[in-house]
Amino acid sequence: MLHLKNIDIRFGNNHILRNLSCDVQQGDFIVIVGANGAGKSTFFDTIAGKIKPNNGTITLDNADVTQLNEQQRSGMVTRIFQNTQLNSVGSLTVAQNLALAHYSRRRAKLVDGMKAMPREHAEQLIHKLGMDASILDKPMNALSGGQRQLIAFAMATQLIPKILLLDEPTAALDPQAATKLLAYAGQFIKQHNITTLLITHDPHIALSMGNKAWILENGIISKQFGAEEKKHLNPDKLIGQIDYAQIAL
Repeated sequence: MLHLKNIDIRFGNNHILRNLSCDVQQGDFIVIVGANGAGKSTFFDTIAGKIKPNNGTITLDNADVTQLNEQQRSGMVTRIFQNTQLNSVGSLTVAQNLALAHYSRRRAKLVDGMKAMPREHAEQLIHKLGMDASILDKPMNALSGGQRQLIAFAMATQLIPKILLLDEPTAALDPQAATKLLAYAGQFIKQHNITTLLITHDPHIALSMGNKAWILENGIISKQFGAEEKKHLNPDKLIGQIDYAQIAL
């Protein structure tokens, strides 16, 4: 389905991705872990079309999309960021944000996005998230981070994308909000068989979600684990843990 071959990304003297090749199959849910600076966000930027590789090719459903930009790939690739403010328009209401998402992949104009989507449809979406319909009239920037990320997920999946990129979506959330988001997202992804890539720093998430886990380090995917292999991995050894013995208390 998605194939990256010999991808090189350089920013000046910084070599971020190094001859990276990988295959993502239809229905895969791949969790990607790695240290800061390993190239995880750049990897997602490359898939989304925000960055074009210096070398290499990207194919999606047997079509070469290497030269397509982010906007041109938006109908195929959807991304949710860890920064909740990047996933929605804070000054607009929840209903208006849902309307923007509703129209965004239908080649509509911005004015169409400002129209309210059918209230019944919006209420159905909100109820599925476990929220009251009254939240539809509140501005997004008045909501908690957990609420914004749940709504961002609903916005991103109103039309099922070919590829869903989850870029550390729980990084700014407290444990309770993170659990709610991951539980809802995991169930939705499984129900609709969405091909998904999730970046996380949490090794426990890496081993509890998805059918594959990849380790990204030094600009390459250094290790790949299947569903059965994941069952036998120690989360504390997957990408390292804090050595409390070295911390002076």
